[in-house]
Amino acid sequence: MSERGAFFDLTSSRSVAYETVISVSDRVEIPTDAPLAMPVQPLAFWQGGARPSNTANTDMTLRRWGVFVATAIMAFAGWRATFDTIALGGVTRLEAVCIVLLAPLFLALALWFCTAVVGFVVLLGKPKDPLGIDETLPMPRPKARTAILMPVHNEDAAEVFARLRAMDASLAETGASRAFDIFILSDTRDAAVALAEQACFARFRREANSHVFYRKRTQNTGRKAGNIADWVARWGGDYEHMLVLDADSLMTGEAMVRLADAMERHPRIGLIQTMPMIINGQTIFARTLQFATRLYGRVAWTGLAWWSGSESSFWGHNAIVRTKAFAETCGLPSLNGPKPFGGEVMSHDALESALLRRGGWGVHLAPYLGGSYEESPSNLLDFATRDRRWCRGNVQHVPLIGLPGLHWMSRLHLVIGVLSYVLSPLWFVALSSGIISRMLMPELKKAAFTMADLQAAAHALIDWREIQATAWAMIITFVLLFGPKILGSILVFSRKHEIKGFGGRRRILAGLGVEMLLSALVAPMLMFTQTRALVEILAGKVGGWATQRRDADRVTSQEAFKAMGWISIAGLTLAVMFWFTPDLLTATLPILAGLILAVPLTMLGAHKIAGLKLKANGLFMTPEERRPPAIVRAALGPACEPPAAWFTGQRHTAMITEPATERNAA
Repeated sequence: MSERGAFFDLTSSRSVAYETVISVSDRVEIPTDAPLAMPVQPLAFWQGGARPSNTANTDMTLRRWGVFVATAIMAFAGWRATFDTIALGGVTRLEAVCIVLLAPLFLALALWFCTAVVGFVVLLGKPKDPLGIDETLPMPRPKARTAILMPVHNEDAAEVFARLRAMDASLAETGASRAFDIFILSDTRDAAVALAEQACFARFRREANSHVFYRKRTQNTGRKAGNIADWVARWGGDYEHMLVLDADSLMTGEAMVRLADAMERHPRIGLIQTMPMIINGQTIFARTLQFATRLYGRVAWTGLAWWSGSESSFWGHNAIVRTKAFAETCGLPSLNGPKPFGGEVMSHDALESALLRRGGWGVHLAPYLGGSYEESPSNLLDFATRDRRWCRGNVQHVPLIGLPGLHWMSRLHLVIGVLSYVLSPLWFVALSSGIISRMLMPELKKAAFTMADLQAAAHALIDWREIQATAWAMIITFVLLFGPKILGSILVFSRKHEIKGFGGRRRILAGLGVEMLLSALVAPMLMFTQTRALVEILAGKVGGWATQRRDADRVTSQEAFKAMGWISIAGLTLAVMFWFTPDLLTATLPILAGLILAVPLTMLGAHKIAGLKLKANGLFMTPEERRPPAIVRAALGPACEPPAAWFTGQRHTAMITEPATERNAA
């Protein structure tokens, strides 16, 4: 509770001013300073090209050529079939616009499809991790010190510390607690939340196996990137590696130990990124994302690792980073120019991986390492809010693509990030051009929903060449869109032990069908929201740093209509307009359905009770739900109570002989 800026101290129940919280928490449990210089990088200046990485695979060039040639062939096939559909009878100016804009759309879809095909083929065999990360080998004993960094910003303190306690207990199971220190790096601006963080930290500190520290910045300059940079400059000299998390991240002790071991064995690697699986989905929307990621996300992830090699990218969390490499290459300046291109770097992770690679450090993915988890937004509104923030960050990368010295693969990753948000307005303009062109054709204007007019329209409009071309265009587009999902399902069907984890073949097929339907309905909504976001961002209307609601379990009709009502109205308006053009109504029906249902789909997707009913019936089941790993069970426990017996194994005795209060003394 607060009154005129005063808050209650959870440990003493007395009123505390916000300024007091900041000044006190800055002195709570911080280690001795170990500065590490992190100079701001002159992005526009670099001598020579990207330095070579000695972790590169020798046949990587052939792999990339194979993927890119296959991508070009598939993209051209889809584009040519669509061109044949549109170009019969000549090409108008508007149709030419549509045809040109479809080319990058097919390229993006084809790259996604070919990457998934590669991953599928690799996973059908017995793949070996290029870094030697193998969970079947005995647990290694890391020698170097690693800091686990948990940046937080107005998050639910109980949930954050529940995850931290679970990770600490899991580390203790490996016997490697002494090699890892845990830092909670708070950028929280809400005094009540800051007090809750301190209360949970006080309890966590007394029982933790690793050394744990809490630091709250008085100024949250640079957001998360600035938070990490502040830690590096102040304490980075004491740690070989830093394992960067998000507030919703969860990683097993085994995963963290094996990552640290891989960094020790490969001294020229700057970063290893894991693939986090989504867990704890309760609403329909969250459960759909969770199921999709678990069922077929890995085929694309494995394929990307196969052709990215040591020039991979960074997703900002659930990754281990070499502290020295990060400090010497990733000091980010404030960018010149007006918004949205100027100011603090928003999507810092992709740029940091590009700078690491420019400095000669390898950036890798860990495609076969398990034990890395995260949570997703619980509803479409929160997803769109996060998507808008990412959109602004990726738009900011446009002038950075041409920075001197970047490896061409790093430039490609930046381009792909930009395209992921530019494709929506391209799709919107292409559709609009095609639709307007068709509506201007005189034959269509006469084709109303009367029997006589339909018969006349049939004789005037039916062209079997167009029908054949349209069929091919639809088939190729379907393969590119849904092929990776089908491949992921086939992979599960080839592994008997996984079929049971997903609830059986029938539930897998049912979940696949429902997810494909929902994704097809949501895609037009995202096209509208991303197009609007991009237009507003380019116009200088940028959003703030909002805290993600991770546990919202419902969206009211007022909230849904305020955010998505304009999309439903647009869909209804288009449906009325197309009523007099039957072929357009039929061709655009899947898109119109998603637009018209924007409000009810938003409300339904955020419904927690309905999501739990689906879970009870086994729909969208994942192996982590059927048999939750120990760390997932532990993370769901209370954060500010004595730890329960979460893990079945015995904790390493060396980790509990030293009193926690002595080990954690500042």
